[in-house]
Amino acid sequence: MPDTSEPYDGVVVFDESEAEPIVGRVPSAYARVIVFDDSDAEVIVARPPAPDEDTPALDAYEDVVAAPPAGREQPYRRAVEDTAVTRAEAAVAPAPVRIRTTGPEDRPEWWPEATGISFELQDAWLLPPPDDIETELPLAQTQVLSWLRAHRELIGAAAARRRIDRRAIAAAIAWEALVNVRSASWRAVGPGKVHVDAAVVRETEAAGYLPRRTSAERQRILATPAGAVDYIAAVMAAKADIAAVFGFDIRSRVDILTNEYQGRSLREWTEHLVNKRETTLKGENAIAVWSLRHLHYLELAGGGPAAP
Repeated sequence: MPDTSEPYDGVVVFDESEAEPIVGRVPSAYARVIVFDDSDAEVIVARPPAPDEDTPALDAYEDVVAAPPAGREQPYRRAVEDTAVTRAEAAVAPAPVRIRTTGPEDRPEWWPEATGISFELQDAWLLPPPDDIETELPLAQTQVLSWLRAHRELIGAAAARRRIDRRAIAAAIAWEALVNVRSASWRAVGPGKVHVDAAVVRETEAAGYLPRRTSAERQRILATPAGAVDYIAAVMAAKADIAAVFGFDIRSRVDILTNEYQGRSLREWTEHLVNKRETTLKGENAIAVWSLRHLHYLELAGGGPAAP
């Protein structure tokens, strides 16, 4: 009998080759409520300053409790309205507080928006959001952006070493974290959800782009950001080298690199190009389309294109 403490009310059926376990979902924002004793309650009464008293300075976080401008969403500040009227209603209503969301120390355990990032990038929630961009983003995208920025040197180094556009590596990690959201996987570990025993992974090792490894060794390496990024870049480089044999330069084609990252094995990619009649390549699967639509986001994460 399933554990009802992790509710999941639906099943998604994938192509057999893409089947992944769906274990559960982060609990609803208000699944747990903390109710304090009356003795813990503190009544705060505002009073105007006395005539001979200096007006106190504004609190550093006063802007957080102010209502946002009409029609403008505040990306890093979330307010929960006070709808509690009685103690009974408070047990099922949002907590009547406003909170800062500038770091993990400000996030209550029931924080309503700590969802939307896949299992492999959960450490993104531990990072402070960027403070130097004006683009407003949903919170999950904001935290993944923080993760990509925290690892930009790692991604950039792998891209330069493999001569692959770094935006493609970032796109693979971001799409898997934000769009292909899972609670767990039987086959994938680490950023980008590289499948431990996928044919393309074994072929990339056999072709000399990576050392040959056992499944256990691969799983341990892929669970780290450095290992995952290296494998993603190596697979993309192998695909790019094969394409070059047939006269296609895809090293800066974020759409093709991401399309093939989720696509064929090296053998299947070669057969596809051998039998290809058109003189152009198109990236048309979900990750390729997403990557093109989010190039600005990917550039915020680490800069513009970087490939020879």
